[in-house]
Amino acid sequence: MQFTLTKCKTKAAYSAKLVKQGKLDLKKITKEFSVMLETPILLVIKEQDVEIIVHGYGELLFKRCTNVAKMRKIAEKVYEIGMKH
Repeated sequence: MQFTLTKCKTKAAYSAKLVKQGKLDLKKITKEFSVMLETPILLVIKEQDVEIIVHGYGELLFKRCTNVAKMRKIAEKVYEIGMKH
């Protein structure tokens, strides 16, 4: 699963984006993660004490986290579970 992890220009957050366009199956993700908020187009999940906004179109936004290795691991897990095959 190829994705980029970059610091957002506007927010003090990091975002992961898929290299190839893809959609995430939010329902699958809700079964595997602790869900704080669920809407038809995005989820807010918590993993390893990090809040992540998961967009259906494939972007992940990490709130208040600076540990790049941890974010990369979480992103891999989310993409692995949520990618529509």
